[in-house]
Parts: sequence; structure tokens; C-alpha cells
Amino acid sequence: MIDTIDQDHNDILKIVQTGFPVTERPFLALADRYGMSEQRIIESLKNLIAENIVRTFGPVFEPRKLGYRTTLAAAEVDQDRIAELATFMLNIREITHNYLRGHDINLWFTVTAFNDRIRDDIIRSIGKFPGVARIMNLPMVTVYKIRAVFGVDETSVHTAAQDNGIHEELSETERELIRTLQDSLPVVERPFKVVAEVLHADESNVIARIQRWVEDGTIRRIGARLNHRQAGYTANALTVWQGDSIDAWGGNFAELSFVSHCYRREPHEAWPYELYAMVHARSEGELKKNVALMKTLAPGAQVVLLPTQYELKKTSMKYFLEVTGWDSL
Repeated sequence: MIDTIDQDHNDILKIVQTGFPVTERPFLALADRYGMSEQRIIESLKNLIAENIVRTFGPVFEPRKLGYRTTLAAAEVDQDRIAELATFMLNIREITHNYLRGHDINLWFTVTAFNDRIRDDIIRSIGKFPGVARIMNLPMVTVYKIRAVFGVDETSVHTAAQDNGIHEELSETERELIRTLQDSLPVVERPFKVVAEVLHADESNVIARIQRWVEDGTIRRIGARLNHRQAGYTANALTVWQGDSIDAWGGNFAELSFVSHCYRREPHEAWPYELYAMVHARSEGELKKNVALMKTLAPGAQVVLLPTQYELKKTSMKYFLEVTGWDSL
């Protein structure tokens, strides 16, 4: 239960974060499924967006399926240069998330780029910034879980092997659909009709294409993405683990409702940790209990807790907006 939200909005949040129907009247399909009225769902969702509890509403794409390269990077930055560097990073579209964490290696950010060169250029540019003592690129090896859904009992685990670089080539029409969908879906009775009208396309064709992307994993899920702090999850930490049973521990962590993301990543010469799990809680006490439970599921592991001190940037990636060369700045 998301305690800081009234019961009506809490009920709506539970049904709009994942499993959004791809039909002509998706809110009506939800209403029929849960015994609510279509207008109640629509109006409640609009209110949640207006109150900034819901950050965006729409599809979450799998970047590798679109041919993009992703990584997590971390840097040790002088405290008196963090604000300046964070401002610099705000203007780099490929940096979607950036957090200040409680550790000597204090700046942690994600990069989603059209190719390796752009990704590596961005990391190098951050590494050269005044006040950066060291920087690490920590690419993904295995995904055990990607599920940034809160207050929902059911679990949905996403697993994937290391990216092999193979993805379906998209037509320009499909890319234009993605560019339109990556903005929030309109919260109206027929949202896909609005998308089709913007593209001068047929609604049924748009729905059919989106359905195929959901089926093949190009779209991870369609639904609400929360400002989790606004929703009551104020104690959050990245946990990193090292030991002899990474895959087993990753599978264990993926089953925990309070873990939203869980990956195996390549170790760095100065950073031996391979297993990464993002943990969410409503209080510091709950966070400690969550991590204590994880330790019982990873006997013998070395673990470092990296609490979130400040969210410096959190955006959704905008795909297929590149121009020749890297001129994000």
C-alpha cells in the first residue's frame, strides 16, 4: 500500500503501472477488468499526473531492441564540483539518470546512446571534467529484473542474456511512431487514436504495431512511471555485491518486490562488485530490514550500500533524435 496517497488514487495506481491494454478503449478494458468506471480511472490518472505522483504515462522501450547501447557509469567527484558537473550533465540527452550517492564514488549515472562511440565519448567528457578524480564504465552482462513498479503485489521478472548487438531494423514509419509514443500517452478514452491522428495513420495499424512490440519485448511495459519519492518511497539505495554465486543471488533478489532493478555488470579493476540491485523502502528502518533479508539470500557475499542522497537527473530516453556526430551539448 502506498501510504501517502488516498485510497482511490492508490487503487488506480495499482492497475495503471503495468499491463495497460493495447486496444481502442484501453481504459474501458481496465474498467471492465477491475469493476470500475472508465471515467473514474481516467480522471484519477489525470489527477495523479497533475500532482506529480505519476511522472509519465506510456510505453517503456527496451533500448537494446532499438539498437541502442546502455551502461551504468560511476565517478569520484570533489564535493565542491558536483553541482557544476550535474548542471553540465543536464544538457546531455543520453544521460537519463544521475544520482549522488553516499560513498567516495559518489556520482552514478546511466548512459543510453545510439552507438558505442557516442556512449564512450560521453563518459570520457565526464571523466575530463574538473574535479573528477576517477570514472568507471560498468556495462551490463545479465539482466535479472527490470520492474520499476511500486505497491503492486504481483512480480514480473525480466531476464536477458548479454546484448549480442542483434536487433530488428526499423522503418522510418516505425521510428516516427516511437518518437510519438515516447512522449506521454494522452489520457483520453482512445489514446491510440490520438497517436494515429498525429501520424496521419490508421488507428488499427498503430495498435497492431504496438501489440507486436509488446509481444517481442521491444516495449517492456505500458503504464504509469512514478515519482517514487512522491509516492512514499523515500529511502532508496543501490546495493552492490560480490562473491561466488552471483547468478543465484541475482535470481533470488529478482523475486523481491522491493527490488526494482537487478543486473550483473562487468567488474572494474578498482571496483570488484558484479551484482547490482536497486532497493526501495518507505523509511530508513524498512530499508535496513530489506537489505538484511537480502544478506540471508546471498550468504558469504561482500556488499556495499550506496544510499541515494540526491536525485540530480531523472528523465526518459528520447529515441531517434540524433543528428550526425555527437552534438548533444
